[in-house]
Amino acid sequence: MDHQRAQTARTRLQNVIWGDALTEVRVSSDCFNLLYLNPPYDKALAGDGKAKRVEEQFLRRYGGTVKHGSYLLLVIPYYVLKHCAKPLSRHFQDIQVFCFPESEFAAFRQCVVIGRKRRLALKKEAQQIQQTLESYASLLPAVFLTMVPPLEEAPVMKIPAADGPVRTFQGTKIDPLQALPVIKKAEILSGVLAELAPKKKNSIRPLTPLENGHLALLLAGGFMNGAVEKDGRQLVIKGVVSKAEQVIKSSGDGSGTGSITTRDQYKPTVKVIDLQTAELFTIQ
Repeated sequence: MDHQRAQTARTRLQNVIWGDALTEVRVSSDCFNLLYLNPPYDKALAGDGKAKRVEEQFLRRYGGTVKHGSYLLLVIPYYVLKHCAKPLSRHFQDIQVFCFPESEFAAFRQCVVIGRKRRLALKKEAQQIQQTLESYASLLPAVFLTMVPPLEEAPVMKIPAADGPVRTFQGTKIDPLQALPVIKKAEILSGVLAELAPKKKNSIRPLTPLENGHLALLLAGGFMNGAVEKDGRQLVIKGVVSKAEQVIKSSGDGSGTGSITTRDQYKPTVKVIDLQTAELFTIQ
């Protein structure tokens, strides 16, 4: 999500997306042979408006990107297993849980869940796996460290070779540092600044001669702001219209209640600076 970190990552990785992985990223389904998922450890509002663990939201969002028979490595605090147990048990098999080394476990109480993608599990089988994972989450930290094997005992996994490039892996918002070279190469910017630059507001050519009232409205409305020249005098004009409320009628019954009737009152003001004499005139 941090733009600077995304730029640093691009110097080391082939494909990097800058954005919110839950809302601003599009990825093909069934495309990864190995998904290493280390989501933020927090709670946030989900699509249904309810607060849910971000780890569960990431698992549900990206679990479908793992190919059948391929692997998921999920790094989460062990007590969050109760939130991730259901999607893990339904969509993954051969699930194993390993704890972080004791020297690193105290900081975030992390564990690594390894599972292999499968077709949807039968309800009874999934419930048994779910109960096991939820039981891990209810353990005290010291007990969890003794009951779950350490990460050093994780098995060696044979990751299937990729059978082609990922079809869709992109962010939905534009990274300006990537877009500017493309725009420059396409010569889109040629003449754009001249077209977008504001035109002089005091170059007015009415169809018929204006009355004094028309001119007053144009001045007060700001349509003639800027420098103008009249009879050899250089003037700078600024017109504004402010709104105020004028009390028309008020009434009360002595008990602290009553009513006040107001009316909007628009006050046009024109300020003029004479550049020769450095005088300021206010016409209201």
